[in-house]
Amino acid sequence: IAAAIFSSCTKEGPAGPAGPQGQTGATGATGATGTANVIYSDWFTPSSYTTTNGFGGIKNIDFTQAAPGITQDVLDKGVVLTYGKLNGYSSSIWPANQVAKLPIIVNYISGGVTQTDTWSAFETAGSLRINFVNNTNLYGSISNSHSFRYVIIPGGNAASRTANPDLNDYNAVCEFYNIPK
Repeated sequence: IAAAIFSSCTKEGPAGPAGPQGQTGATGATGATGTANVIYSDWFTPSSYTTTNGFGGIKNIDFTQAAPGITQDVLDKGVVLTYGKLNGYSSSIWPANQVAKLPIIVNYISGGVTQTDTWSAFETAGSLRINFVNNTNLYGSISNSHSFRYVIIPGGNAASRTANPDLNDYNAVCEFYNIPK
């Protein structure tokens, strides 16, 4: 009889009815806006520049900054933005602490001659080169008051153009990506 009882019993029976819905937990606080993997440098001031002769004898004045975040993948798929504060100019030529995206073209008159200074940035994997050229090859000493910063926006995530800030507007980029100014 005992063998018959044990052999006819099973450990699992048919599924029972679903239980009542449990309570929903409290909603957590909204987190701080992130930078979406955006990398930015501190402001840096070139300590010294090198001079090379370019096409047509125009001198190029350069400073190269190590930038390990600028990888080949970033160059292929992302964006590198370079901004400058050209505080070495008279404030009547370039306002103090004004920030603009490179290339920056500054026009002024010196000695009765119109001068055009062009500041550009050239990225390669691991470095950023700041380049300065004057249209008349008029070079004195370059002020060590100019400062620069780069912002790396990695690629890989499709985004609508309307959702992105105006990349020429430094303040809009900082606000959008939560970058301290």
